[in-house]
Amino acid sequence: MLRVLTLNIWNLSGDWRARRAEIVAWIDRLAPDVVCLQEVVDSAGGGNQATWLAEHGAGEWHVAYAGRNVMEGVDFGNAVLSRWPIDEQAGYDLPSTPDREDETQRLVLHARTNGLDVFSTHLSWRYEDGAIREQQVLALASIVAKLADPDAAVPPIVAGDFNAEPDSTEMRFLTGLASLDGRSVYFQDAWRVAGGRGDGFTWENRNPNASKEYEPDRRIDYILVGWRRDHTGIGRVEACRVVCDRLLTADWASDHHGVLAEIATA
Repeated sequence: MLRVLTLNIWNLSGDWRARRAEIVAWIDRLAPDVVCLQEVVDSAGGGNQATWLAEHGAGEWHVAYAGRNVMEGVDFGNAVLSRWPIDEQAGYDLPSTPDREDETQRLVLHARTNGLDVFSTHLSWRYEDGAIREQQVLALASIVAKLADPDAAVPPIVAGDFNAEPDSTEMRFLTGLASLDGRSVYFQDAWRVAGGRGDGFTWENRNPNASKEYEPDRRIDYILVGWRRDHTGIGRVEACRVVCDRLLTADWASDHHGVLAEIATA
């Protein structure tokens, strides 16, 4: 069984020192094999947030990271933590509006580890960004199709903060419920196909870090899994739940909750 966690770690906002201890506590408790992180800051003076989490968690972690410069000496991007060595890694730009104030270049990180193709991504955040997110998911689907090994036993895993609700066109496209630009694809929405409990909200006003923004509760973070390769059941999503949704230590992990999925590998 493969355990995959995704979490937007909210960059350095809030009390990062307290939050990073909470994130490590959750990772240690959940014992994932692969972790996808978004809003990861890499700075010349402060180091890489993903590397810090890997170094302070239980067991050995290997780190892949891709970011884009947001100010001198500071990059902002996505990471993958794996229990296995990283064999390949690269970041790929997605259509973005980086010239817009408070927006950053959006990208997807591809990491190959232990024969798995893992993609960690973060799409544009504004409610009215549906059109650019549609372009982003089209590009994302092309990148996954080009890079994922078609002969790998386990189908590709795409995870992250999509900033889009399940009934949006961009998420319906990724889950085979709508076409875009004459194209269609299919990934399993782990939460939906595994029958996750409750509403599945990953942005929730119960979280004090989220409530400060006065936004409605919604499900915007996902683990997507390509369709299984054969009739053995490998790639089937066995379970999925919202995590990092309560306190283990002194502070909430992020302004987002995380998602944990269990995927059959045999």
